[in-house]
Amino acid sequence: MKEATSPVADVQRVRLRLTLAYAGILALLQLAFSVVVYLLISLVVWQDVQPISDWPGMPEVARAMMFKDAMFLLVANIVGLALVAGAAFLLAKTALRPLEQAIALQRQFTNDASHDLRTPLAVIRTETSAALHNAGLTEEASERLVIIDEQAQRMERLIDQLLTLSHVDADSALEREPTDLVVVVNGVVRDLQPLAQARSIDLSVNRSESALVMGDELKLSQLVANLVDNAIKYSPERTRVEVGVWQARDAAFVAVADRGAGIPAEEQERIFLRFHRLDQARNGATTGPAGHGLGLPLCRWIARAHGGDIAVDSREGKGSIFTVRLPALDS
Repeated sequence: MKEATSPVADVQRVRLRLTLAYAGILALLQLAFSVVVYLLISLVVWQDVQPISDWPGMPEVARAMMFKDAMFLLVANIVGLALVAGAAFLLAKTALRPLEQAIALQRQFTNDASHDLRTPLAVIRTETSAALHNAGLTEEASERLVIIDEQAQRMERLIDQLLTLSHVDADSALEREPTDLVVVVNGVVRDLQPLAQARSIDLSVNRSESALVMGDELKLSQLVANLVDNAIKYSPERTRVEVGVWQARDAAFVAVADRGAGIPAEEQERIFLRFHRLDQARNGATTGPAGHGLGLPLCRWIARAHGGDIAVDSREGKGSIFTVRLPALDS
């Protein structure tokens, strides 16, 4: 199955494959050239020996000369392979340089644009918040301001995801420290309770055990928040979303279960690809705006950057369980 990876990692893999391809081609050419040279040398040696082939020991002398030539070609080939590897790497690097530059420019644009969009969005949210506290607003004006504020919040979440992904593409380091996942989970559940209550969804932690990991608390919170937010978004009203956290031997787990429409089997790996979105009606999200297809790829990157992974177990009509597995610290 195809993984959700950063463009930088993809380019590195392509460079490796291209280097191997170039090296294979050059090595085959070198081998063919060596075989031709050996055959020509053998032909010359036997032609020189032929007039005196009846002399005692001449065939052995000829074979000794050919063996010496073969050893010389073998050494030359070994040295040549090292040169071939270097030449192949340089060719691959040269061929991919325009692509690397394009990715760097795209990453820089995403980073700059995201930062520049933060200020006007902050102004919009400040002004709408102030206007909503105006007692003289009509009901229609109040509803319109609420819509504006909700869309501004949605844009803020999108910008946060774009910024994080731009850091992912830059292979940014995590700020690791001992982190208890139960603290992360409880904080996320507390923060998202209003969102669940707005849809009459019972959001609860059904298993809460200490699970220590060496990780980036901010990014781990983002991972759990994305999973819980999706569970709320894609669950029917008046259902349950349950979150569990526990540790088993050397592994720490976080699971988020919903009672949504479920995910088709053929889509369960594709949902971790960037910008891949399920059909909204088919997946049970009958209310609210569609996502951007960035949340789950980001979750998988965060999990794998911590040395773990994320998996989904889903049945259509029954709901989904997303499980994050991370290396645990010794308790």
